[in-house]
Amino acid sequence: MRIVLIGDIHAYRLLVMPWQLIGKRLIGQANLWLNRRHRFDHSLVDRVVEHASSFNPDLILLSGDLTTTALTGEFDDIAQQLAPVTSRFPTVIVPGNHDRYTFASKRQRTMEARLPSIVPDGWPYFRQIAERWYLLALDSAVPRIFNSRGRVGREQLRCARKLISYLTERDGLIVLCHYPLKSPPRALPLTWDHKLGDSRRLRKMLTRCPARIVYMHGHIHSPWCWQPKRSDQSHFTYINAGSPSMTSRKYPQGQGFWQIDLPEDPIGHLKVVHHLPNINGQHAHANAVSAWSQHNIL
Repeated sequence: MRIVLIGDIHAYRLLVMPWQLIGKRLIGQANLWLNRRHRFDHSLVDRVVEHASSFNPDLILLSGDLTTTALTGEFDDIAQQLAPVTSRFPTVIVPGNHDRYTFASKRQRTMEARLPSIVPDGWPYFRQIAERWYLLALDSAVPRIFNSRGRVGREQLRCARKLISYLTERDGLIVLCHYPLKSPPRALPLTWDHKLGDSRRLRKMLTRCPARIVYMHGHIHSPWCWQPKRSDQSHFTYINAGSPSMTSRKYPQGQGFWQIDLPEDPIGHLKVVHHLPNINGQHAHANAVSAWSQHNIL
């Protein structure tokens, strides 16, 4: 089974109505004008979508933060941009903190309304995706005024624990959540106001699950894939989607996307490939080999 993982896109609109600039959105829009708009190039997403679809994935996963301030127009823009893959392949999206940017966007379920059928109606979302592979998707996004701290919540954790309770060491579990559980040893530690508040409870629940765990997330705009050396988490693989639209000196054409090929037997070899746009391929067709490099991580 082949999965494509796409991360934080952060679609935005520079011009919004004055009555939309209420509360935290005013700060977010100011940051957009002064900073974020110079680092995010959404034209890069079209290339990602086209190249990802060429692999005919069995499942598309998006780790949240599709928008910048949860405006309905931002959701409409990203829905149109993702349509070439979401209309062809099964897709599941979890909310990021920017998709629940305001209390109104959470209360009115703006993301669910604008992206029907690809955003689950209820959380946790659980389903079997292959003979011995399962998907658990969590909503960890919480609107806050002053920080970006996430939370899964006791009720969602309780339900998730029950759903995965019958899995064995012969099964595999894909967990899709916007926030990371841990960061690699060489990465900067997550700050209190930017991390998942109940990460220890979630990690403890998953550590007790005997199934092979592939934890996919976003939030941190730096793609990575790593496996902890701790014995109690030797069955974990962490994959951070990164941001396909964010440019930097290291990633001048964005951070691409991930291809994950699941073995029929979850105990088998997990193939993880990072597809990254080449610098000299910026004007080439997205499907051209010269436009993309493939980095086999596992």
